[in-house]
Amino acid sequence: MTKDLKYWIKHISEHEIPIFKYTALAIADGVKDDETSSAQLAQIILRDTSLTARILRISNSVIYNPSRTSINTVSRAIVYIGFNLIRDLSLSLAVIDAILKSRSRKHVLKLMARSFHGATLARMLAEKRGDDAPEEVFIAALLYHLGAMAFWCIDEDRGLQIQALIDKHGFKPAMAEKEILGFTFDQLTVGLTHDWHLCDLLHSAINNPGLKTPRIQDIVLSKNLADSINPQWNNPKGIQAIQHIARHLKQDEGKTVNLLRNNVLEAAEFAQQYGAAEIIPHLPLPNGNTSVVSDEPQSIEKYPLPDPVRQLNILQDLTSTLESHPSANTILELVLEGLHRGVGLDRVLFALLSPDKTMLNGKFAIGEGNETLIQRFHFSLKQKNLFSEVFLGAQAQWIRNSQSGEQAAQISDEMRTILASEAFLIFPITIRQSPIGLFYADRQPSQRPLSADIFSGFRHFGQQACLAIEHISQPK
Repeated sequence: MTKDLKYWIKHISEHEIPIFKYTALAIADGVKDDETSSAQLAQIILRDTSLTARILRISNSVIYNPSRTSINTVSRAIVYIGFNLIRDLSLSLAVIDAILKSRSRKHVLKLMARSFHGATLARMLAEKRGDDAPEEVFIAALLYHLGAMAFWCIDEDRGLQIQALIDKHGFKPAMAEKEILGFTFDQLTVGLTHDWHLCDLLHSAINNPGLKTPRIQDIVLSKNLADSINPQWNNPKGIQAIQHIARHLKQDEGKTVNLLRNNVLEAAEFAQQYGAAEIIPHLPLPNGNTSVVSDEPQSIEKYPLPDPVRQLNILQDLTSTLESHPSANTILELVLEGLHRGVGLDRVLFALLSPDKTMLNGKFAIGEGNETLIQRFHFSLKQKNLFSEVFLGAQAQWIRNSQSGEQAAQISDEMRTILASEAFLIFPITIRQSPIGLFYADRQPSQRPLSADIFSGFRHFGQQACLAIEHISQPK
C-alpha cells in the first residue's frame, strides 16, 4: 500500500466525513461477532432515528424477510436477519448518508446510482442461481464505488482532473486515477472496507475480477452493465455487457433485456428504502419512469412518542424471541428498545448489580448520550440510598422531584450530578427474590414531562423483563 493511499484512507475515515467517525467507524470498530456486540450494534443504530427507521423498513421488506415475519425492534432484526448482515447494512446506510451530504453532489449521485443499479442486479443474479445469501452479494456490489464516491466528496478539483484525462485524452479510468493520485479508486475502496473489517467478497471481486466463481461474476457483470448503460442503453459497451449477462444466465438477449429493464425499477425502489431517492433521476429507468418515487416525506421523530401499538408489537417480539432460548442480554436489549421507542422515554439504561451486591454499574443504555450515561452510572450500595431502598422495596419508583421533598432525601449530590434529571423512573429486576439489577429511564434530553401512562408502560415492560429472564433461567 502506497504512502498516499494510507494517508487518504485515514484522512477520509477520521477527518473529512464526520459521520464516518461517529457512526460508520463506531459500527466497524466497536462491534465483533458476540453477544455483547449485538447490544453495542443495537445501541449505535438506535442513536440515529433515521437509521433505525430504515433498518426496520429494510428488515421487513420481502427481500430480507421473505416469510414476512413482523420485525418491530432493531434487537429482533439482529436476531432474525443476522448480526453480520444488519451490521453491514447499517454501515452501508451510514456511508450513504455521509456521501449524500457531500459537496460534489452531481457526480456523487451518478456514482451512487450506478452502485444501486449494480447491487440490485447482482442480487437478482445471485437469487436466480440459488445463492444462500444474495444480500451479501448486494452489499458487496453496493460498496464497489465507495472509494470513488468518498474521494469526490472531499476533493472535487482532483476528481475533475481525473475526469478530464478520461474525457479529453482517452485515458482509461484506472490509468487516469493513478496519473493524478498514485493509486486507483478501487484500491481506495479495498483500503477503506478493509480498515472497517467489511466485505471480503468485495475485495475478491476488485482484486480478482476474472475469477470464475459465481458470486464474483454476479458482482463484476452487474457493475460493468451499470457503468456501461448510464444513461443510455444502446451503446456498444452496454450491448456487450447485456450479451455477457445473457450468456451468464443462459438465455436469449431479448428476454435478458426485459429482465434488466425491470430490474432498474427495482433498483429505484431499493434506493428509496435506503433513503437515497435523490439518485433515482440518475438511473437508466425505462422511458424515464419515476413513478416509483414517493412524494410523501417520512417523518422521523427525534424523541420517540408513546406508541401503544408499537409497545404491543415489541412485547410480541419479546414473546417470539423466547421460543429460541435467547440470552439475558438479548431480552434486556428488546426491553430497552421497547422503553425507548414504544413507551417514549429519552434515555433508558439497565444497571447490573455486582456479585457481592455492593455496586450498581451501568451495562446497556439507549438514547441520547447513552455511552456517557453508562460510563458514569456507578453507585455504591454500601450506604443507604435511593437505589438500595428500591431493591429492598422491590417496586417500581417514579421520582417526581429529585431536588426536594421526601424522595430527594435519599438522593445524594453525586446522584443528582450524574443523572442530571429532576424526574426519572426506576424498576428493580428481581428473579426468585434475588435482585440482579434495575432499569433507569428519564426524559432529560427533551425536557418533556413524565406521565402516569408512561410510568404504567415502563412498569409493564419491567414486569415482562422479569418474567422473561426467569423463564430462560429455569433448569432445562
